[in-house]
Amino acid sequence: MRIMGINMKLDDYLKANSISGADFAKTIGVDAATVFRIRTGRVFPHRRTMQAIIIATGGQVSANDLIYVNDETGDQN
Repeated sequence: MRIMGINMKLDDYLKANSISGADFAKTIGVDAATVFRIRTGRVFPHRRTMQAIIIATGGQVSANDLIYVNDETGDQN
């Protein structure tokens, strides 16, 4: 199973910009554990968090990047 989307894109953005998960969490108004779970694909961000991520990244992480699909089943998570 390969999951595509936020867990790679957000992680890539944070690494490329030398931003820690904790600092990004403060920026978007969530706790660091939430950012970790989003980065690792364990949770799907709520709409408000999704909007905050898009704004905080200047659109470099888009709405499409925040939707990931299981390639085997086609299910959206």
